[in-house]
Amino acid sequence: MANAEPPAERRYRIVIRGRLSDRLGSAFPEMALERCPGTTVICGRADDVRLSGLLDRLRDLALEPLSVDVDE
Repeated sequence: MANAEPPAERRYRIVIRGRLSDRLGSAFPEMALERCPGTTVICGRADDVRLSGLLDRLRDLALEPLSVDVDE
């Protein structure tokens, strides 16, 4: 049986509506947060599985993503 390659990680930039508090921001310890007026930018590396989990967490916290971009 051949070894499967690890999932490819990409650097993502997710803009969400609203300015996250420190408490909500702590739900994303693996990501860097940049708080801007009216939005918060979450940046970090993730493979497809981790990105899906991150988006699920946003949904569970009722946070609205405005954009999800691969940051190259």
